[in-house]
Amino acid sequence: MRIGFLTAKDPKDRRAWSGTMYHIVEALAKHAGEVVPLGPVESVRRLRLRSLSNRLRPLLGKRYDAGHSILVSAEYGKAFSEKLAKTPVDVIFAPVAATEVAFLRTPVPIVYVSDATFAAISGYYEDFSNLLALSRFEGNLVERRAIRKAARVIYSSEWAKQSAMRDYGAENGKLHVIAFGANLDDPPSAASILARARTPGLRLLFVGVDWERKGGPIALEALLELGRLGVPATLTVVGCQPKGLAASDKLRVVPFLNKNDPAQRATLEDLYLNSDIFLLPTRAECSAIAFCEAAAYGMPIVSTDTGGVASVVQNNITGLLFAPEARGAEYAKGIADLWHDARRFEVMATAARKDFDDRLNWNAWGRATEKVLRDAVAGQREVTGERRPCKGAP
Repeated sequence: MRIGFLTAKDPKDRRAWSGTMYHIVEALAKHAGEVVPLGPVESVRRLRLRSLSNRLRPLLGKRYDAGHSILVSAEYGKAFSEKLAKTPVDVIFAPVAATEVAFLRTPVPIVYVSDATFAAISGYYEDFSNLLALSRFEGNLVERRAIRKAARVIYSSEWAKQSAMRDYGAENGKLHVIAFGANLDDPPSAASILARARTPGLRLLFVGVDWERKGGPIALEALLELGRLGVPATLTVVGCQPKGLAASDKLRVVPFLNKNDPAQRATLEDLYLNSDIFLLPTRAECSAIAFCEAAAYGMPIVSTDTGGVASVVQNNITGLLFAPEARGAEYAKGIADLWHDARRFEVMATAARKDFDDRLNWNAWGRATEKVLRDAVAGQREVTGERRPCKGAP
């Protein structure tokens, strides 16, 4: 297949969508066909609307989401429609591209991919809270049009899929749930990970750019409570520099690491390798790639049962999930009980790594997505009466 990769972002940038764009391109090229980039595309309207929104926000007291603007969507639609008219492809693959797809004009089947719907994150993520009524209207309109235009839709969690059906009337038959993979170039072997010797002290790892949203304060509470419970624990915080948080012999802070830099990428992977439990008491989460990366390193994952987390972390199998209202003391008790039970810890670590091998990797994602892409193409050809198979099809 010739796959038109439709996004306004630069898919070669390892920072785009936390590196997920880059790995999606690699997986599609390996398992599905020839990837034809249609972007990046810069939106002049988006830049102007964002600037205007920033100036007006102090007066209005609410946010305007330029990213889901109808004007921006129409601009993207025109630009990508013109590109597709000159670029023959069998199918369009549109990752987190509702705005780019909503006003697209093309007969080519679209496979829209996302980790959330606008309705699901509106009022859930801070950036999508306190929005103007106009923004809520535009965001829902753009999302609804994108879902309806798509021949198939792939979500990374059941949470997002249920929102598509509940909030936009999406047909269950065209929706798929396929978990994302770990953004690792060279994950360690299962044998090397599971053969690691247990250390006397418990090493907790927290990875997240947004300290507050990712539940950093609760992670810190858990660390302090573990000390009171007699567990010799340390916490390494990666990806942010929380204000007022001083490093100590129990707490290490590693600021943001750029995955475009091989040395910094290797530093992050070394931190995964030398940690025991992945702790992320997130307040709002669609589908954290860090969970997949932790699983690759055989780490039990301790997090919150919110958003799409339960589609990645299996409670009491690959990790522990706590209610959103749980605080550090509850997290600490669960972690202490797990750490003191060596056999249970080993079983959970093994299950986490197996989950990575089975589904939380980009090869598994690529193979599953290839079937959805071919299904979308086949469905379109049934409608048009065209019988020419995709290259490589039986």
